[in-house]
Amino acid sequence: MFIKAIIKTDKKTKKRYYSYRLCESYRLGGKPHHRTILNLGTLAELPDRKDHKLLSRRITEIIYGELPLFPPDNEIVEKLAHHYAHLIINQKLVDIPEREKEASDYQVVDINSISHERVREIGAEWLCYQALEQLGLERCLQSLGWKRKEIERALIYLIVRCVYPASDRKTALWMQENSGLSELYPQSSTVTRHHLCEVSKLLYKHKEEIESYLRRRTGELFSPPDQIWICDLTNTYFAGEKEGSEKAHYGRSKEKRSDAKLLSLALVVDRYGFVKYSRIYEGNIRDSNTLQKTIEDLKGEEGEERKGEGREVIVIDAGIATEENLALLRHEGYDYVCVPLSKPLSGLPPEVEEEEIELADSKGNSIQVRWVKVEGREDNFLYVKSTGREKKEKSMEALHCRRYEEGLQAIKEGIVKKGGIKRVEKVYERLGRLKEKYPSVHRLYEVEIKKEGEIVKEISWQKVKEGKEPGVYFLRTTFSDKDERTVWDIYNTEREIEACFRTLKTDLKLRPIYHQKDRASEAHIYGVVLAYTLVNSICHQLKAQGIHYDWSNIVRMMNSQKVVTTSLSTSGGKVIYVKKCSEPEEGVTRIYQALKYKDRPFWQKKYVLPEKGNHPQE
Repeated sequence: MFIKAIIKTDKKTKKRYYSYRLCESYRLGGKPHHRTILNLGTLAELPDRKDHKLLSRRITEIIYGELPLFPPDNEIVEKLAHHYAHLIINQKLVDIPEREKEASDYQVVDINSISHERVREIGAEWLCYQALEQLGLERCLQSLGWKRKEIERALIYLIVRCVYPASDRKTALWMQENSGLSELYPQSSTVTRHHLCEVSKLLYKHKEEIESYLRRRTGELFSPPDQIWICDLTNTYFAGEKEGSEKAHYGRSKEKRSDAKLLSLALVVDRYGFVKYSRIYEGNIRDSNTLQKTIEDLKGEEGEERKGEGREVIVIDAGIATEENLALLRHEGYDYVCVPLSKPLSGLPPEVEEEEIELADSKGNSIQVRWVKVEGREDNFLYVKSTGREKKEKSMEALHCRRYEEGLQAIKEGIVKKGGIKRVEKVYERLGRLKEKYPSVHRLYEVEIKKEGEIVKEISWQKVKEGKEPGVYFLRTTFSDKDERTVWDIYNTEREIEACFRTLKTDLKLRPIYHQKDRASEAHIYGVVLAYTLVNSICHQLKAQGIHYDWSNIVRMMNSQKVVTTSLSTSGGKVIYVKKCSEPEEGVTRIYQALKYKDRPFWQKKYVLPEKGNHPQE
């Protein structure tokens, strides 16, 4: 082996510099050739090129187990040699002849020399690795003509997005310093933030093919054939100003971030939260304007698959349930369940009410439901009154009323206090801000202001009416042949998309977006959606076994399983390195058993080095 220097030019600064490669020579057809084994970078640690020959020789000695003629005296060379030798051995970059195996391996070791090194997290990574194998995403990428290196980087990207969702730079550092992912994918030790960014764009480029594959695969593994789909829209904000973007706009932020530009994400999920369709829109788009495009895309993607399976059921919230959208769903042959935008009975002929039926929610709270038939409507309405929701709404209204009255009292004290706010226009400004803060209760009060000229002398108020009937809402649906319980249960599947958005934003760090270009921003969002599919496949199977942890808790528990390298010095002057995974904790074992996964990627790896030196770095 030898080290070869290559002259390169920086694309931005146009400066020229040396990059070094570890090569080996061979003959082919009687002519000498060079093969690159490993890129060594700039070797800034060894500015003197005379040390390069020593480095290549030490790498060769370590790989093939040869004893050096003279004891190494250059600590930097020794450290780099161990580092690169371990990379070559771990990634099998050269053919190393196997040594004869002995029937037993007894060694005399120095107990005081035992050292535990390179403790890395492996549990969560191994969990996601097995989930990826279960989904078979590797086969999908192979069918798209991806190279092996690109496939591995994509799988690495999805695992780290699940386990350590952060910026690409922080993620690359975490892989090098904290994660044992290199035990599963040796390439991960050389993956940089640029590789992560590029592979996310490549995944987004094949979004339709990957999404179609996962839709079929998750349907085969987990989803029922009843075709209940929940549609909704959320948005995420940018960390920077995002100037020059075509899609990032100011809009109504779900997180109240009116100071930041947004991107919107539309999702369609099934009743178990598996993503069937996704699309990224401009940040200022209205929820109701996304449904038509979603339906067109779904029809185009499903094609013949819709035939013979009955009508799909679309569950949407009030923000999407406009009259135009509901008419569109009926025209396209979809059933739907939603909450109407306004009260369904105002201005309509008297309704016919059927007998009330009592149900119970998951917490045991009483639910009263009854059908309400309205003349002239193509669909039906279900009246729902929830005692649990009634308690919640009463409590919220009482709290808002108390705080609104406290605000009025503060205005009153300012009028009578010396130096307080007394001018009419300023008092009205304060009153306007208070009404804006409590829009749901200020209309319940009658406020009277007495003034003399431009000065307010007195303000008084009283509550003149009660709020809307608490705990009551209506469901609007095309169903006429379903019982009340079925319709109510179908509507409650909307919680799945709410849980999906919560996982995307909180556990998988969908927000904020740090990328500058639209393509990179969209690739980031889609990468998070793909990671969610992986997460949901794990959580769904755990729920079926009675384990209801959220993803952040699962990762916390799994991170207790480590991979540890132990070194021991022998009486013969050699050092034995033994790499093992720690025994899983009780909770971790329970997760493995529920999923029917293996509890560790390997049992033991062992190698022997001639003498004690710096431990090889992966």
